[in-house]
Amino acid sequence: MSKPIFVLLLLAFALTLQQQTVDREEPDLLVVKFSWAKEKQKVSVIRGAQNPGGPIVTPIPDARDHDSRINDMRSMENKAANSAAEASRLPSYQLRLELRNTGTTVVRSLAWQYKPTAMPEDYEPKQYLCALEVKPKEKKLLELWTPYAPVKVISVDERSNALKGGEVVINKIEYSDGSVWTRRGWNYKLPANASQKLAEGTCSTF
Repeated sequence: MSKPIFVLLLLAFALTLQQQTVDREEPDLLVVKFSWAKEKQKVSVIRGAQNPGGPIVTPIPDARDHDSRINDMRSMENKAANSAAEASRLPSYQLRLELRNTGTTVVRSLAWQYKPTAMPEDYEPKQYLCALEVKPKEKKLLELWTPYAPVKVISVDERSNALKGGEVVINKIEYSDGSVWTRRGWNYKLPANASQKLAEGTCSTF
């Protein structure tokens, strides 16, 4: 391949990347409402961002004998029961985020975090990567469970309007046409195709 052709291909590739990046100061996802409630854990839907779609249990190989597989099954059931009992004693938090798409392109996923107004220096809020399709002018409610408290000190069990005590910051939006919006100054490197490993309406944390 001659050098001029190679340079043209590089320019075309760079132009494609530039077209896929949305240059906008503010996100076109409007946060309508955010609330949270502290309750007993009912379901585990939050996974780490490094493995958002990983298996919950390890499958048992078919080659093992029948008795060994039965023993393994019983062991797994006992472990699951113990884990469920332990989880029921721990608090978990249900977060509810209501969003509206004010743009003209279908939203496919978003990365966001909640920043309380009163935030100690040693407190770093968790971020969430969520797969959520939101069409233009559409409003969607995202509900998720997490073991991580949305604020450092929990003085009450529920905040029906947490936007009075903080703000939801949207860091990244992926659109159905392949374009991406990223908040200026946010440079967290998520695993490739991390959002595509999530089922619709589910989230991973990082």
